[in-house]
Amino acid sequence: MSLELVIVTPEREAFRGPVKRVVLPGSEGEFGVLEGHERFLCPLRIGEVEIDGEGEPRFAALSDGFADVGESSVVVMVDTCELAEEIDVARAERARARAEEALARLHEGTPESDSNFRHAQAALQRALVRLQVAARRAR
Repeated sequence: MSLELVIVTPEREAFRGPVKRVVLPGSEGEFGVLEGHERFLCPLRIGEVEIDGEGEPRFAALSDGFADVGESSVVVMVDTCELAEEIDVARAERARARAEEALARLHEGTPESDSNFRHAQAALQRALVRLQVAARRAR
């Protein structure tokens, strides 16, 4: 028996396939889903997804979004999803550096709004998750 996992972004279907288990970054913490799970809709935060299918687990970096969990399927709807093998580490490092610089400028007292601060924090979090997921493929 298996669970059908679909991860979609506005641009593409990032993943589709049968899995034994998936672990997602819920807004209240990570949660795992197996076949036969109770149906629910859950907000997701920026984080890592673990996909357990055949063979070695796969990992992906997700932005925030939602998961629609059913007995035999999970549909993940997010702004962005990058599987570990798709991540450009140099690009993620540059994004991390830009976000850290933006946060440093904001902490120096420049007249920036709260939304700019939240935007820079989210950019840093996305870059760090991408780097964490990319490191998993090297293991």
